[in-house]
Amino acid sequence: MVNARDRHDAPTAARGRTCRRAGFALMDAVVAGLLLSIGMLAILSVASQALNLSRRGEIDVRAAAALDELLGSVLTEGPRDFPELYPTSGEFDESSPYADFEYTIRIDQGGSGVPAEVEVVVTHESGRSYNVLTRIAEKRGEEPDPIRYPSTPIDREARIAEQEARREGQPMSP
Repeated sequence: MVNARDRHDAPTAARGRTCRRAGFALMDAVVAGLLLSIGMLAILSVASQALNLSRRGEIDVRAAAALDELLGSVLTEGPRDFPELYPTSGEFDESSPYADFEYTIRIDQGGSGVPAEVEVVVTHESGRSYNVLTRIAEKRGEEPDPIRYPSTPIDREARIAEQEARREGQPMSP
């Protein structure tokens, strides 16, 4: 026989087990939310770093192209004539892809038979600086740069027709 006391304690015990289960589910949800938050923060941090590295890489590539362009100009004109023809420091044109850079070109003339030492420094508006130090030999001779033309005129249309005929296996016309 079940006495009244046992009947009264049975719902309380069941209620206690239910509360413990609900408490465990709440703790489980809090821990899961915490782990999800940590994971999301890690993903956002990695994405932010990747974006910054991408921007920096883009700036590095444009700086290298600007350095190459400036050194190409010095090489084309010659280290002796370049300072007379172009400014050796300043900013790039606004329409240029390097508009957010400034440049400085230092040329130490080498003398007879010794190449000139050329240093080009390009500085981004963020303050990051890129430089190249090289030697460029003086252009030889007093004659102006020759105008170069092919010895025989180039007939591009005939070349294209000839290549297409070869691809199609057709005999070429003389």
